[in-house]
Amino acid sequence: MKLQIIFLLLLGALLAGKAQSPLDTYISQALQQNIGVQQQKLTLEAAKADLKLARQQLLPTLSVNARYSVAYGGRAFIIPVGDLVNPIYSNLNALNEVAASATPDYPTIPEYPAISNVEENFLRPTEQETVVRLQMPLYNQAILKNQRIHENLEAASRLSVEAYKRTLVKEVKVAYYSYLQARQGTQIVEQARDILQENLRTTQSLETHHKVTRDAVFQAQAELSSVEQQLVEAQTLEKVARGFFNTLLNRPLDTAIDSSAETPANTAYTDALEQATAQALSQREEFRQLAYYEAARDQEIQMAKGARLPSINLQADYGIQGTRYVVDDGAQFFLGSVVMNVPLFDAKTNTRVQQATIAQLQVEQERAAAEQQIQLQVLKAYYEMEAAQEQIKQAEAAYTAADQGFRLVRKKYEQGQANLLEFQQSRNQMTTAALQQSIARLQYQIRLANLEQATAAYPIP
Repeated sequence: MKLQIIFLLLLGALLAGKAQSPLDTYISQALQQNIGVQQQKLTLEAAKADLKLARQQLLPTLSVNARYSVAYGGRAFIIPVGDLVNPIYSNLNALNEVAASATPDYPTIPEYPAISNVEENFLRPTEQETVVRLQMPLYNQAILKNQRIHENLEAASRLSVEAYKRTLVKEVKVAYYSYLQARQGTQIVEQARDILQENLRTTQSLETHHKVTRDAVFQAQAELSSVEQQLVEAQTLEKVARGFFNTLLNRPLDTAIDSSAETPANTAYTDALEQATAQALSQREEFRQLAYYEAARDQEIQMAKGARLPSINLQADYGIQGTRYVVDDGAQFFLGSVVMNVPLFDAKTNTRVQQATIAQLQVEQERAAAEQQIQLQVLKAYYEMEAAQEQIKQAEAAYTAADQGFRLVRKKYEQGQANLLEFQQSRNQMTTAALQQSIARLQYQIRLANLEQATAAYPIP
């Protein structure tokens, strides 16, 4: 039994150690619920559908084509049946007549009649044709290159989703730390208000014992009112920050935010600027995305040049035709064809090749510009992060000095050894130092999130 209890305790500790922090949970929710992510996923699905369509152009198509026609009039042609047969019939009649007169027992044979020529219309009065048609491209350069183009575009669209997610992670972190800044600012101002409330009570007690004059009480009340106004402003900033953060998670703007977790330790960033830049150039989705766009533009050039090559298609027809819908040997037919199209001259081909070449050069320029922009972004984020580290040290030292000084002045003021002006100045210095320390610590996390996004350091699921 004891072993089971120990095992459960160890398991609970292990699970607790693996539990996600509130920020990690919010990042997961944003990646699932953010409207922008959903829009990017729809764009990716559209690119996948385009790629599927491009691949299906290589597959055969099967269709049924049916036609039933009713015609009247039109051109006609004459079949000279009478002109061909009537001379024969005339000779036969003459021979029969001579034979009958020469031979009494010659059988009586009816006279062959004269036959008129036949006139037929080119269009039948009624006609039907029903065909099952199979078509399939055997060789078509445009279809092959179009498939390669959409494969590159689909890969680029996939990277676009990852790039948006990376930016969203950074925005969620910045918004979360900004909210913590606003929240801690509100708490610091609340603490200042509590101090001033206690100061007002102390001043009123000193005034009762005739140790200070009445004007000191008025000054304490005025100072308290001023801090209460600052508190209203701080609460407003906190509400706005909470609303913006909830927007990223696509949830109601007034949803509470878990701020119970401690601020992450301000660990120093150890990578050199050159390492950070190299990582960004090799890992950033935008840079890899442009490589796919460049490959797609190269395929567009090949497709435009491929318009000069022949195309070969297969077509097979099986069906019935005639004046009635019947299926017999006389109505059925089959027709198989291999169709080749050889373009001899098309002035538009050279223009299309030129357009595709210009588009490729534009992507190459975009790639060079993106490399400069990424390097500049990493440079800016890196030095801002270094500056934030120094600001933390300075802010902590300033707060330590201001807090110790305020403790001494407050004790002197309560003993009547310091005036109200000294107390107020010391309290303002302590409150300002506390705010600066909170801002510096969270500002470092914000700068670190910017550098993390610039170098593509955060693993995107």
